[in-house]
Amino acid sequence: MQIIGNGARVDPTTRIGPFTIIEDGVEIGPENIIGPNVIIKKGTILGRGNVISAGAQLGVEPQDYHFQGEPSCCIIGDNNIIREYATISRATGKGEKTLIGDNNFIMTYVHIAHNIRMGSNITIASGTQIGGYVEIDDFATIGGLAGIHQFCHIGKYAMLGAKSYLNRDLLPYLLASGNRACVYGINTKGLLLHNFDWTTIDEIKRLFKIIYHNSNPDIRMELLKNEKTVYATEFLNFIKGMKRGLCHLCPVYH
Repeated sequence: MQIIGNGARVDPTTRIGPFTIIEDGVEIGPENIIGPNVIIKKGTILGRGNVISAGAQLGVEPQDYHFQGEPSCCIIGDNNIIREYATISRATGKGEKTLIGDNNFIMTYVHIAHNIRMGSNITIASGTQIGGYVEIDDFATIGGLAGIHQFCHIGKYAMLGAKSYLNRDLLPYLLASGNRACVYGINTKGLLLHNFDWTTIDEIKRLFKIIYHNSNPDIRMELLKNEKTVYATEFLNFIKGMKRGLCHLCPVYH
């Protein structure tokens, strides 16, 4: 038996397991598979073709002293896999949103806090804990049992190793690990798996050296501006938008 609020809108093609609770104010699209003992709280909007495993909780109240019960949302896209006992919070702030894109793999016991912006095709391994207001861009990979400080930004195709603690912003295409996490270089294996060619990888490596081998931030930014390539522009825009500061280079790399 499920408990589905009278005000919930659930597409008839979605399958719902026993003992699942869906509150009023929830919207669930077509062809989802929702396992047993799942809780989906008000303000959650779930797209198409997602698989939600047993015990997961979506749209839960933020674990945030600033939250005062105001209406907010948790919006989850299409074709995501959310495994057992993962939790995703709705946002703090009236009308604010926690946003999860498409085709993400969120493994067991992952916690995704309030006001997070996640892109698509992201893998987050078991036990990872992600603080509020974090941004994670497309195709990023996060190893198991990692901790990510609030307001951090992880760029696309970046990888954070297992058991890491990240308290700064991680540029696109890079590999970081450790407690506290530091950068080891380019996520070469990940880029090859996503069909990047060696010419492109070499270009990213060259830009990486410009960024990390210039300690003067003004010189670094000027050199990136002069490059005028797609990847240089990506790095430039990412650095301009940083809130936590650049993830440090590991001492072994110097």
